[in-house]
Amino acid sequence: MIKENILLIFKDKKKVTKNNDFWFEKFSHKYEVEIFFINDYLNLTKFEIISNINNLISSKKIEIVMLEGDHAHLIDYHFLKNISSNVKKGIFLGDDMVWHIVNLVTAQQCDFVFSSEPISVLKYKELGIESFFVPIEADGKVFKDRGLKKIYQVLHFGRDKTIRSDYIDYLKENGIKVKCVTPYDDESNTMEKLAKLISQSKIVLNFAESSNGNRSFNHLKIFKKFYQTKGRIQMAGISKVLCISEYSPSSELLYNQKELPFFKSKEECFEKIKFFLENENELNAATEKFYSKNLMFEDSNYINQIKRFLDEVKIKTKEKFETPYWYNYLFLNQSLRLRFKDNQLSSFLKEFIAIIFSFKNYSFYNYLRLLVSSIYLFFRYLPFLIIKKIINFSK
Repeated sequence: MIKENILLIFKDKKKVTKNNDFWFEKFSHKYEVEIFFINDYLNLTKFEIISNINNLISSKKIEIVMLEGDHAHLIDYHFLKNISSNVKKGIFLGDDMVWHIVNLVTAQQCDFVFSSEPISVLKYKELGIESFFVPIEADGKVFKDRGLKKIYQVLHFGRDKTIRSDYIDYLKENGIKVKCVTPYDDESNTMEKLAKLISQSKIVLNFAESSNGNRSFNHLKIFKKFYQTKGRIQMAGISKVLCISEYSPSSELLYNQKELPFFKSKEECFEKIKFFLENENELNAATEKFYSKNLMFEDSNYINQIKRFLDEVKIKTKEKFETPYWYNYLFLNQSLRLRFKDNQLSSFLKEFIAIIFSFKNYSFYNYLRLLVSSIYLFFRYLPFLIIKKIINFSK
């Protein structure tokens, strides 16, 4: 059977999480996958980058284009608008809770949205945008039942955070042995090493609390935290290891209490872990149920649901939409800042000129605001970029 061609557009090659590898492997089960990293082309203007993408779409007969959302970069509403209208276009998201208002504007030029947050899927559907839940870390070639001896009672992996330390300290004080690793430790700095540690554990501990940040566009920034589903759940489940998770409403949309044990306090966390560690039969039964549930999310299985969704997606007529000033300023800043960071003086200058001419379709008031902002940002970065060039030249 001839596979459809799909293009995955990433901002850059991930050094720690390797999410680009997960997305590539996921879609390789049913599609011929091409990958494009925008940061490899920062010597070009945005429209030159888009031209390269459109040439790739034409030469490789691409039918679906997926672009990385979240975290302001070059991929915005206007970037998507200038990509070929003959392909299905969508964004894939892993941190939509914080970036939702930005992603929502970008999605106005999309035919579909993929999100690793079940609740955000519903938010897009509320506005008539085709959306589907897609877990990121679900590669069955990496995460699987390895049949290894269980040498760790409880494993927690992820970056150190205060709330996590409070829970883990409480567990240790009450006699629970917790193995903690981060993405930067030698024993867990690759997914293969981490997968081995998971398989050597009886229980994986997952925390759902995340920081809201203080980004100006985030209308929820007045709230310090929120609770979201995490990839640890599927990573553990596919590896046939029980996960005990802090409660989040998103996870509750995917699992019931019998499939994924939830906790809402450190005392409840301790009691559930203690119960399973002291009752091996209960641990084995819960692990088997959790494993069976998560096999549906494993890439080689779940790609069938993803493909059915994409097959039904239609290229839609995009309604006329004027992006708000704050959104334009966010990406305007990033467009110049990225070239400044990459020491690209030539494309910095050319991009500034291209930006000036790109405002012609805005109302006069918005045109003036963006023009003034562009000039401000230009002189904010240019002197330091010239200094960087001189220093590099003198070495």
